[in-house]
Amino acid sequence: MFERYTEKARRVIFFARYEASQFGSPYIETEHLLLGLLREDKALIHRCLPSQATVESIRNQIEAHTTIREKTSTSVDLPLSNECKRVLSYAAEEAERLSHKHIGTEHLLLGLLREPRTFAAQLLNSQGLSLDTAREIVSKWQKTTEASHEIVKIHGEECDAGYVQAQLPELQKFAWRKRQWKPLDILVEISSGRTFFDITLMDDLGFKLVVGGWPREFCSLCYWELNADGGSEHASGYTNGREWLCTECYEKFLEPLDKARG
Repeated sequence: MFERYTEKARRVIFFARYEASQFGSPYIETEHLLLGLLREDKALIHRCLPSQATVESIRNQIEAHTTIREKTSTSVDLPLSNECKRVLSYAAEEAERLSHKHIGTEHLLLGLLREPRTFAAQLLNSQGLSLDTAREIVSKWQKTTEASHEIVKIHGEECDAGYVQAQLPELQKFAWRKRQWKPLDILVEISSGRTFFDITLMDDLGFKLVVGGWPREFCSLCYWELNADGGSEHASGYTNGREWLCTECYEKFLEPLDKARG
């Protein structure tokens, strides 16, 4: 069934199955497919959604919307829901429309948006991403990639060199210092469940303090995850006090520019 799928697209399906099992769902639903996309193709998601906060918001909304059941063993081969089957069919059609031989993550995203009544499509639409907008982004990305063929590798994964270069002038405006990543204490608004980072309001009865409630952060360039549990490569990075860069991105892209300027 997945012979035409790229390796990344296959991993999206794998992650979708994993997410469904964690929620105890009897089926792989479209929201699990969306979570798989968020996990696997951060470059695509970054082009289509405005910020990492948006990505976190989508995951939080899916978790809040889902009835959590007992986890299913990952060895169980969960079936696709009917909506998910249609999404995969639409993805194949989108690949054909673009004259692509393989079905990739971008086609899966377009397939999700073609099933508008699903929760996944509604979440994407609520963030301003329509089918027409996504098609335009994918088309422009394809033309840019075909024209430049410039690829860099970050943590062993291919990344668009043009995208990296476009971000550097903005990142150079800040001073960066290497720090260990530690989970942050946060406040959670009791009425809505939304996250609040200013813990000086911890005495406000409308909030509850969650110690270490923000367990991870992501590199602003490649979305490499920073956390305290994933080993030395994940445990430290460079920060400007608000945003983070993984060690590889800083040392590969920003450090040479700072040395040249300095």
